[in-house]
Amino acid sequence: MSLLFIQYWDVIQGREKEYSDYLNNRYLAEITTLGLVPVGGYFVEVGFGPRTITAFSSESLEDISRIITGKEFRDLALGLRKYVANFNNTVLEPDGTVKLGRYPVQKGVYKFNQYYDLKPDMKEKYQDFIVNEYLPAMAKIDYVTVTNCWNVVLGGFCDIILEITFKDPEDIGHLLKNNDIQRITRRLIREFVTNYTNRIQRTTKWFSDPRWFRR
Repeated sequence: MSLLFIQYWDVIQGREKEYSDYLNNRYLAEITTLGLVPVGGYFVEVGFGPRTITAFSSESLEDISRIITGKEFRDLALGLRKYVANFNNTVLEPDGTVKLGRYPVQKGVYKFNQYYDLKPDMKEKYQDFIVNEYLPAMAKIDYVTVTNCWNVVLGGFCDIILEITFKDPEDIGHLLKNNDIQRITRRLIREFVTNYTNRIQRTTKWFSDPRWFRR
């Protein structure tokens, strides 16, 4: 079972070259030697920031805890923070509703991620809704994949992240116009969750300028 260690930040204006050199020549390589596996880099194209996101996978919460509390990781993070602002970390654990296995490396894809908190005493009803209504409805759409449904176990600002993956950004618009998806999303928000928000992300190759977002 793969867990995700997610980092968020904005690059400080005027320090892009130093940031890119540090990220590509030191940060990613040395984090890999510590045991975190890079599986995706993203820019937020539509929605709230921070705008840059990195995703690393690990097989256990214990491994993540050991790595991020170690001196080597802290030194690397302090080095990165010379070039970035709005820095934050989050650990995600699969909630068990999506059978993913090992988290795949994300390249050339777009994400429509939904963020929310569960209403009190709604866990069982929510899981029944996801397994028996939401996932079957999404499975009928051949251009989209529900990659996973994550519980936020450390950091972050919400209880749950629902991760949806596309190959073509135009399909995000098709999904949002789908009558069945509109219906089940309204039910999700009305009956089961609070503080709902979402954003669109695209993968980068460690990291180019975003195509849609401009400062």
